[in-house]
Amino acid sequence: KSTSSGSETMAIKYSESLDGTSWSTPQIAFQVSNNPDSWDHTHAETPAVIKNPNPAAPASEKFMLWYSGANTTLAASENRPDTFPYYQIGLAYSADGKSFSRHTPGVGNRPGLVLVADAALFGGSLPGVFGDGLVADPEVVFKDSQFHMWFSSYAESVPVPASPDGRSPLAFGIAHATSVDGISWSFSHDNPLSSLAKVGEAGAGQQPSVLLNPVTNQYEMWFSNDSEAEKSTIPCSFNTVTGFWHAVSDDGINWIPDYSKRDLTYNIQLAYESLGFLTGIEVVIVNGTYHAYISAWGTEQIPDDTFYLCPDQSGGFIPAVLTLNRATLIKP
Repeated sequence: KSTSSGSETMAIKYSESLDGTSWSTPQIAFQVSNNPDSWDHTHAETPAVIKNPNPAAPASEKFMLWYSGANTTLAASENRPDTFPYYQIGLAYSADGKSFSRHTPGVGNRPGLVLVADAALFGGSLPGVFGDGLVADPEVVFKDSQFHMWFSSYAESVPVPASPDGRSPLAFGIAHATSVDGISWSFSHDNPLSSLAKVGEAGAGQQPSVLLNPVTNQYEMWFSNDSEAEKSTIPCSFNTVTGFWHAVSDDGINWIPDYSKRDLTYNIQLAYESLGFLTGIEVVIVNGTYHAYISAWGTEQIPDDTFYLCPDQSGGFIPAVLTLNRATLIKP
């Protein structure tokens, strides 16, 4: 954010650490397009980065970064409401993992764009006709010569002719797609994944973190899936959740979630996370230990309690700062 003009530019930053707790000063690695007509002009966030598994890839494509992008300034011209970003998923490359450039040409000659919400993604299980939607929060694992991506997805019906009004939600949940090159994605099943749903849900959950356990050779996922009643109990109401569930899978499609308890729940007694977790989590295994990285709203070391604020459940604001935290997950 520019302190002189007040303008904001959303960016994805890079930092590194030897121990996972002390991190170097973040540097911009990728940011929104400077083209006001671009699909990702206002939003570029929630990245997933891996080393390119293709040994013949150019040196400039050693690292691959998938991200959520959107352009809210196009809402009117696209006959969409401007109440939230209609995210799609893009891809960028880097030689060093520190500075990324968009994949070209992109879907529809839109640089970066590789995955859009469409009828093919959701298949035939929607309780209505697909009209519009979004995909966001990519998480990518490469296994058996194939990229697997899990991501948040949303589908809705749209009136004819298309309008910002009269739209109805059809599905919301975690979806899955596969690709041989990380660019062109296919769907061998309906989305969102019904195996992750609680009883009575068609498909649910959002912002997954997925890893392939080297010991069990199973996929493991951590994700949020709060009810509206649970969300209403969190002090801060901006993109917050109470905690994260865990699920396992042999194929990445059919999951066994454990809804008996969350692996991690925010603690109101800890000042740095006392106002709730943000929706995202990232879990890694290092030497057999699970480390979870989570963001939270807290009250610790607020620089200015008249400027650093988050919305509360009653429509007001409370002093708060965002923190990045690490937790160790105790697994059997």
